Amino acid sequence: MQIRLLEKSDQSQVEYIMAGHPLQFPPFIMEKYPERWQAFLAIQNDKQCRYYVYLAESGEVAGHAGYLLNEELALYEIEGVAVSPKNQRQGIGKALIDNICKQIRKLGRTQVILYTLGHAGNEDTLSFYRGIGFEMMNWENDYFQKDYHRVTFVKGL
Repeated sequence: MQIRLLEKSDQSQVEYIMAGHPLQFPPFIMEKYPERWQAFLAIQNDKQCRYYVYLAESGEVAGHAGYLLNEELALYEIEGVAVSPKNQRQGIGKALIDNICKQIRKLGRTQVILYTLGHAGNEDTLSFYRGIGFEMMNWENDYFQKDYHRVTFVKGL
């Protein structure tokens, strides 16, 4: 198993993984990623953003996560954390996030932010982030649209 930078050929596999999690990746969230990946692949600037995939022993993409610079907050933001359903609960999401936190520390930062959706059915995601050291800082009702709340998590590095 290996974590490596996202390649153009990985995008369809990552979209498939995200589509398998409609509560975490509704269409209005999924539609943002192709443009973000394209920018990352074109620029390859670790100070702006990076996207990673976790490869299973078979070579298939089993997980994805990335970070981007949230210029408004002057913090790096972890985003797009997704693990294929058949590979969940094996530490892949945590490994991807740990890898990203390590990269962000190398950039001289001491804190990272993460936003996720807070709505019925997404409680396991919130528990996961709390369980790996993120602290919930804010809950914004109907942020994206009705019944799609934004939850803000922060973690010290």
